[in-house]
Amino acid sequence: MYNIIFSNQAKKDFKKLSKELQIFINEKLKFYSKQINPLIWSKPLKNIPPSTNRSRVRKYRIYFYTSQNTIFIERIMLRGQSYRV
Repeated sequence: MYNIIFSNQAKKDFKKLSKELQIFINEKLKFYSKQINPLIWSKPLKNIPPSTNRSRVRKYRIYFYTSQNTIFIERIMLRGQSYRV
């Protein structure tokens, strides 16, 4: 099982979302953390360090990377805005 750690920016992004969406994303992250390899459910990223993978949750992208048994969440952004960063 993986631990989940949010960066300061990811915490800000998460707090801006509606409660319903926060609950939905939280459940998805719990699901990913229980997987043997959570990277199976994601796609690799290019040129967006330190994040190495992204996952789609409804209209949002979750940028993250894994290290040992931890998932580090870097950003949570709308799909349309996420590629402008």
